[in-house]
Amino acid sequence: MKKFTLIEPQTMEQVIAICQQYTPLDDASQQALKSIITLKEYRKNDHVFEQDQFCGDLFVIVKGSYRLFHKTTQKEHTTWLGYDDHIISSLHCLLFNTPAKESMHILEDSVIGVIPYNELLSLGRQYAAIDKLNRTIMSIFIMEMQENLFATRFMEAADRYHYFTQKQPEALQRIPLTYLASFLGITKESLSRIRSGFRTRDNSFGLNNSYLRTAS
Repeated sequence: MKKFTLIEPQTMEQVIAICQQYTPLDDASQQALKSIITLKEYRKNDHVFEQDQFCGDLFVIVKGSYRLFHKTTQKEHTTWLGYDDHIISSLHCLLFNTPAKESMHILEDSVIGVIPYNELLSLGRQYAAIDKLNRTIMSIFIMEMQENLFATRFMEAADRYHYFTQKQPEALQRIPLTYLASFLGITKESLSRIRSGFRTRDNSFGLNNSYLRTAS
């Protein structure tokens, strides 16, 4: 029996299209980038990379969803959530050549374009557009990490929920509430109460927060 595959003829073009959301790529840069991309399928509950192991790849999420989590002796802490059109990796591995601080857990059957980071750097020395792509991806990684840090450190729980759902509205349908609660730094029960409260409030709830006004 033929094995079912999620990879379609246009999948490679979809990977390139996602990359071009970060910076435009000329035809030569696109062809060079395609030459180092591997298309892979991951099934729900697979792990793409593991905490304390080295990961030297960028992952372009064509279809599916994932979380990053850090595991301690007591529990798992979800540190990031994402799905279609995201590019993700372990910054500790890529920037500091050290083992990953987190694991990447697949939440839905997914199709991912895998880009070896060292090969991307090599192409960046040959193609200005690819060099700009790399720098833009890293800049956005750092900006998103900073936004998340401000949100989790300086917002009340309800405002964190509102901010996240404004940034990633699909998450409520695609991310299990257990992981969303962990990402927001609250219990699942608290998240349920916040969600219930939001059903009785208008869409402006939480927007009086100064950080929300500048970051959303």
